[in-house]
Amino acid sequence: MSIKVTMKDIAREAGVSIATVSHVINGTKHISENKRKLITNVIEKYNYVPDTRAKSLRNAVTKTAGLVVSVFPDSYVTGIVNGIGKRARELDYHLLFINTNEDYDYEKESIKLLSSNIVDGIILTPSEMNLGYIQKYMKKGLPIIQAIRYDPNIPRLPRVTADDFQAGYDATKHLLQHGHRKIGVIISRTNITPTIERIEGYKAALTEYNIPFDEGLIESGFATEKNALIATKKLLNREKEITALFVLSDLMTIGAMQAITELSLKCPDDIALIGFGDFAGAAITNPPITNVSLSAETIGRTAFDVLLNKINNPGYDKHIQIPTSLMIRKSCGC
Repeated sequence: MSIKVTMKDIAREAGVSIATVSHVINGTKHISENKRKLITNVIEKYNYVPDTRAKSLRNAVTKTAGLVVSVFPDSYVTGIVNGIGKRARELDYHLLFINTNEDYDYEKESIKLLSSNIVDGIILTPSEMNLGYIQKYMKKGLPIIQAIRYDPNIPRLPRVTADDFQAGYDATKHLLQHGHRKIGVIISRTNITPTIERIEGYKAALTEYNIPFDEGLIESGFATEKNALIATKKLLNREKEITALFVLSDLMTIGAMQAITELSLKCPDDIALIGFGDFAGAAITNPPITNVSLSAETIGRTAFDVLLNKINNPGYDKHIQIPTSLMIRKSCGC
């Protein structure tokens, strides 16, 4: 069984103080060559590695950031995570990644763990709009920012998101301009800000065309391909007058396309479709899929820069929205 060697053990065997060992390890004070060699020999003998958590307690810098993602990992989310990782490496930061898979309790446990002097700051994609628990960490000065999703009840927490309202508005208006009046929506979850804001954009476009909002045209696909297939079949079988769909994630878009095919319908002749995220294969499907497009990597890189701003300036509380665009292809009828 291996025995963990501490700085105290190194000091005892070398016959010096713990402070002297610390100065040799961290290069914080000149130590005589004889003592330095004696200490380094003992360190090498035991393959001693300093405890970075203990070091962070003294220096308050770990050059490590935490990333807690609660979103099911589709290509959009993966692109954001990659963008965060690339930017972290460019700035000589390590990244600790945790995917809570929408588990609120696990999210809280993860934040508690990361707050224990392991990281300099945290990027969080919350599972719920219920971040009251984060207040105690904010009071302790732990830099935290939100990405993709956010809790509007904590405005002082910086965030980086897509312009989800505009995305919902643009997609819906494009379908309305094609003559569609019954537009179904496949959402992931109801209680997250991207869904809420995209639906607000959807409602705003309908209002411009004097079309009342019908909650019956919305179905949850829970962010997976399989569930979206089920949700799309359920919605189209229930609401026979639907002629177009707006699907709010790329995995769900794949499921919706499968459902349209299995129902012996044709896209866009029977059902026009607009997706969200613009996954890699969207341009080569049959038909090619019209998508709300945005640079996931830009969101990721921006999120890490915002975290560094928060680390260096505790009063930083900006909200940055990344604009979206509509990548028009044949699935919408164009």
